[in-house]
Amino acid sequence: MATARRAETRWTGRLGLIAVSPRTLTEYLRALDRERLARVLELRPDLCFPRPGDLVELATRATTSTSVGRALESLNAYQRVVTEAIAALPTPTSVADVGALLGGAPTEVADAVAALRERALLWGPDDSLNLVRAVREAFEPYPGGLAPPSFRALTDGQIADRIAACDDSVRPVLDRLAWSPTGAVRNATRQVQPEHARSPIEQLLAQGLIRPLDADTVILPREVALYVRGGRFSPDPVPASAPAVSGTDRTASLVDRAAAGAAFALLHDLELTVHALEKAPHRLLRAGGLGTRDIAALGRALDSTAAHAGFVLECASAAGLVAPGSNLCLLPTAAFDRWLTHDAAVRWRIVADAWMRVDRLPSRASEPGAHVLGPEADARGAADVRADVLRIAATAGTARVLDLEQLTSSLAWHRPRVIRGHGPEAATLVDWVWREATWLGVVSLGCLSSFGPALLDPAAPEVTTPLPPELADLFPAPVEQIIIQTDLTAVAPGPLPHRISRDLRLLADQESRGGAGVFRFSPASLRRGFDTGWSAAEIHAWLEQHSQTGVPQPLRYLVDDVARQFGSIRLGGAASYLRSDDPAQTAALLAHPEAAYLGLREIAPGVLVSNADTYEVVSVLRAAGLNPAVEDETGRTLSAPPQLRAPAPLVEQRPRPPRPGEVADALVRRSPDGGGPARTGPSTDRIVADLRRALDVQASVDLTYTDADGFPTRIEFTPVSVQDGVVSGVGTRNRKVLGFPLGRIVRVDAPDPDGPDGLDHVSHPAGAG
Repeated sequence: MATARRAETRWTGRLGLIAVSPRTLTEYLRALDRERLARVLELRPDLCFPRPGDLVELATRATTSTSVGRALESLNAYQRVVTEAIAALPTPTSVADVGALLGGAPTEVADAVAALRERALLWGPDDSLNLVRAVREAFEPYPGGLAPPSFRALTDGQIADRIAACDDSVRPVLDRLAWSPTGAVRNATRQVQPEHARSPIEQLLAQGLIRPLDADTVILPREVALYVRGGRFSPDPVPASAPAVSGTDRTASLVDRAAAGAAFALLHDLELTVHALEKAPHRLLRAGGLGTRDIAALGRALDSTAAHAGFVLECASAAGLVAPGSNLCLLPTAAFDRWLTHDAAVRWRIVADAWMRVDRLPSRASEPGAHVLGPEADARGAADVRADVLRIAATAGTARVLDLEQLTSSLAWHRPRVIRGHGPEAATLVDWVWREATWLGVVSLGCLSSFGPALLDPAAPEVTTPLPPELADLFPAPVEQIIIQTDLTAVAPGPLPHRISRDLRLLADQESRGGAGVFRFSPASLRRGFDTGWSAAEIHAWLEQHSQTGVPQPLRYLVDDVARQFGSIRLGGAASYLRSDDPAQTAALLAHPEAAYLGLREIAPGVLVSNADTYEVVSVLRAAGLNPAVEDETGRTLSAPPQLRAPAPLVEQRPRPPRPGEVADALVRRSPDGGGPARTGPSTDRIVADLRRALDVQASVDLTYTDADGFPTRIEFTPVSVQDGVVSGVGTRNRKVLGFPLGRIVRVDAPDPDGPDGLDHVSHPAGAG
C-alpha cells in the first residue's frame, strides 16, 4: 500500500507543500503519474474518446453514471461486494471498517480497494476512502439490502431481549425482511402498545424492531438486519479468489494438430460459404439477418448443421468478408479478395481476431426465434466475456480437459454481470463460447489448444499479429497439382492455393469438402468457364498445366463439345443506348476519343450502346458540342438526365479510439497552473455551423459520434433539423430517422469545398494530431 500512498501524494502551490489525502477525484487524478493515469484509461477505455482536454474533463466524465456503470461491470465478484460494502458505510470509511462489515481478511479487502482505486471509482488513503457518488448511487437505495440504522441504534443485547419478548411468529417476518428491508403492510404508522400487540407486525412495531417508512410500508433497521443475518453482509460468502479449474491432461502435440485441422476446415467452410453467396446472393430480412431456410441450405452445402453454418457466416461478417449490398443481398467484399491472397495461418488469425473482438453472441443467432446476422445476437460485453473464458482456461493450462462446471463457476466469479441486460446464464455462455472455440480450432479434444494463448496476446485492433512459427507450420502445405481421372473427376491431394482452387471451382463442381477434395467436370460446369471468357484452348492448357496424370480423352472431348455449342445465341448488357438518324454522326461518335472510355459499340445501323451510365454519356456528348435528348424506358424524352446519387456505404466505419498511453501523455503535459495546450478538436459552434450548412444545401455528411459505450462510430447522415441541442436526420444506409445530442458529436466531415454542396471546411476529431 506504500505505492498507492506515494501515488496519492503530490506537490501543490509554490511552496511545494504535500497534500497526502486528495479532497476530490480531480485532485486524485492530478496526483497520478503517467503510468498510473494510463492504467486508469486502460481499465476504463470509454474515457479515451472523445479525447479529454484536461484532467477536470476526465474526472467529470469518470463520474457519469454511464461510465461508472461500465466500470462496475468489469469488477469481479469480490471487488463488487467490497464496493457495495463501501457504499453501505458512511463517507469516508476505511479498509478496517469494510473488513469488519464483510468479515474478510484486511489484505484481501485492501487489494480489492486498490483495484477500485486503479479504476478511479474511489480515492483517498486506506483510512479515508471516498466513493465516487455515481458508484454509491448505483447501489441505492439499500446497498447490501441494508437500510439506515435507527436514530438510536439498538445493541445486540437489546435486540435479543426484544425478540425474546415477542412470540415465535415474528421470526419468519424478520427472516424475510433481513435481505430486503422493506415490506408492505396496512396502517404501518398506527401506535401499538406491547401489551396490546397481537400480529407479528404489531409486535415488531411495538418493540421498535421495525419502523414505519410511510403509511403502507415498514422497514427493518440496519442493526436489526445484521443481527438477524448473523453479521453477514451477503447471503453466501464471496471468495476473494476465483474458484479453481482443473482437469485431466492430454498430449499437447496431439491437441494442437487436431486444432490446426479444425482451423483449416473452418477456413475451407468460410471460403465455400462466401462463394455460395457470390453465386446466389441471399437477401436479408427486413428486420435484419438471414432467413432460416437460407441458413439450412448453407448447412447442407457445407455438409454440416445450420448452427455451424451460421457461425461461419457470423465470422465472415465480423471479419468484414461479407456485407449487405445496395439491394440488401449479402455479398463478398473487397476485403475477401485480399483475405484469399494470404496463407492459411494469416487467414485464420484474421478471422479468429474478428471473433474475439466482435460484441455479438453468434450461437444466440441459431436459437429459435433468432436469425443469423440479426440484431438478436448483439450483446455489449460479449467480447470481454469471450476473452475471460479463454483466459480462465489458459490459466488452468493448455492440453487439459477442463470441467465446464468449474469453468462456469470461475466465469461467474470474474463476471458477476456477464452480459448487459437480460442475457443468458453463465453456463449457457460457457457452452456457446466453448463450442464456437472448438469450431475455430482454439479448443480441440475438449482442451484449450496453443492457439488460445496466441489469441490472448494484446494487439491493436488494426494489427494482425502473426501466429508463432510452430503453430503456423501445423497448417497443411498447399499443393499445385491435381489428379484427373477418366470418370470426369479430379482429386486434389491436399489444399490448393486460392488461384488454383478458384479456377477449379469455376470449371468443376466440388463433391466433397475438406483439404483433399473431389471435383466433377460436367457440361454445366465447363460452361461457367466459357461464360467468364475462357476459350477451349485456355481450358485445355490449364488442365495440362495442373494435372499430374495428364488430361483423359473423355474430358478433352467434353470440353470441345461444350465449346462448339457455346455462343450460338448471344446477348449482353448495356447501361445506356444512343439512337441517331445520321450515319455520319454515328461514325463520328465511334471515332471520338472518349468512345473507348464510354464503351461505345454499334449493334445495328444508327444504334449504339455504352457501358457508361446515361449521365456520363450526356456529359461527354455535350462537351463535344452535341445536344442529345434523353429518353426514359418508354422512349419519352426527358428534360434532364437522372440525378446522380452516391452509393450508400456497405458498413458503418468505426474509427480507432486513441490509445490510453497517448491520452495519458497528452494529459500529463500540463503547466503547474492547470493550463496546457488547447484542444485541437472543433468547438460545438463549429460543429453546429457544419451541420447547418449541410442542412441548408440538403447535403449528407460523415458524422462521428460517441456511442452508448463511449466508443467512436461513424455513419453517413443527412441532417434535417438542429435544435434544442439535438441534430435529427436520416441515415444514408438504412434510411432510418436518427437523432444525436450535440454533446456526443465529435466530428463532422463535409464534402470537398469545390463540390456541389458548398461546404467550406472539414472538422477534425477532438484531440487528433
